[in-house]
Parts: sequence; C-alpha cells; structure tokens
Amino acid sequence: MEVPADAWPTELSISNLLQRGAAFWSPLLILGAAAWAQDPGATPAGDINSRTSVAAPADRSAPKNPPAPSPQKPFDHFFKRWVSLQAVEATVPAAVLQQVHDWPEEWGKRRSGFEKRIGSLYGQFVVGVMIEDGVKAIHPEDTTYHRLADGNFFKRMGHVVAGTFTARNPEGDRIPAWSVPANAYGSWAIATLWSPRELRNARSIFGWGTAGLGAFAGTDFVKEFWPDIRGIFHKKK
Repeated sequence: MEVPADAWPTELSISNLLQRGAAFWSPLLILGAAAWAQDPGATPAGDINSRTSVAAPADRSAPKNPPAPSPQKPFDHFFKRWVSLQAVEATVPAAVLQQVHDWPEEWGKRRSGFEKRIGSLYGQFVVGVMIEDGVKAIHPEDTTYHRLADGNFFKRMGHVVAGTFTARNPEGDRIPAWSVPANAYGSWAIATLWSPRELRNARSIFGWGTAGLGAFAGTDFVKEFWPDIRGIFHKKK
C-alpha cells in the first residue's frame, strides 16, 4: 500500500535529510576553498585559533604535545564573531539550501522567506556564540584545535574526535568540552521559538543539535586533512 507523502514527519523526509547534511557540510567546502587560496606561510604551523580557520601544514619537528594554553577570557572577541567570516559561513550557504528546498514551507520561496531564513540562522549563530562563551566563562576551557599532522588516518581521526569534544583547562589538562554540545543543542532549542510550530519539539532539537555537533567535527576534519590535500595539488603544479 502506498504511503501518502504527507504521512512522513518533516524531520524524516528524504529531502530534508539531504538538506540537513548539505546545510552543515557546505560551509566546509567554503573553508576548503579559502584554504586553497591561503598563503601556506601565513598561519603558524600546527596552531589553529578558531573553529573556522585552516592552518598551514604543521612543522614535523614541532613538539607533538603543545604547551598548555592560557585560559580564554570570558566573552573574548565575542562581538567580533558577529561580523566575522564564521558568521557568513554559518548562515548564507544553509539559507540558500533551505530556500531551494523551500524549508520550512511556511516561510515560502519569496524574498521574504529568504530573509526569514537568513535572520533565523544568524540569530541561531549569535545565540550559539552567547551560550558557548557563557559556558566557557563558568567552566574555563580552550577549544582551540591543534593539528596532529602525523600518523595514519585512524590515528588522526581519533585526534579529530578528541579535539572536537574535549578541551584544555587553564592547567593544560584534557577535559570535556561542554561548550560544544551546549552551543549545538542550545542554539537550536532557542531557534525553535521563532521556527514553525512543527519544529518545536524534543525530536527536532535532538536531530538538528546532533547535526550541529557533526558540523563541528567536520570543520576540525577539514583543519586536520585539508593542508595535506592542498599540498598534493601544489606538488602537481
């Protein structure tokens, strides 16, 4: 028996599953393009100071365990992130895809619908920054990602996962990065307040929050492996 198309929940439709993945991975393609054009000598080796920057290949002679970072100041560079490249990457690609897929349908495909999508995603980004910095103010943690740049693929993938979901405290010890899931789930939970009613539920918050965590891990994946990929193409020139 054929199942009516409208019988499927919005969160489980094939179109929205594809959109969900593309919306979070598209910014990574932008990061890759930016890294391609970046001067390899412009960024200190092995040191990445934000979730959206891509470092040049690390110096193999550098120490594998970086020194303990200085504690981040509460709300340091908070307002700068509002008008940063990170803000553009977090809003424009996803808004374009949502517009193409007409999601949510209630907002329509006119100019006003696109403006609502841009505003919603930007608001979610700002809320996420506030939550992340708020958690760090209470629970000091440095989420700076440092490339491993050595070892086999599985070892480096383990480093990516550890670098995404753990942080360093002021003493340099590894601790859970509570600010990361707080950003991912908290920002979407707040965003449901201005989203269509059908998205205001725990299932939606869990699904899209988990997609946000995947995006953070994917960004660190790009930071870890893109310099190697870029180096291969530079050698061919």
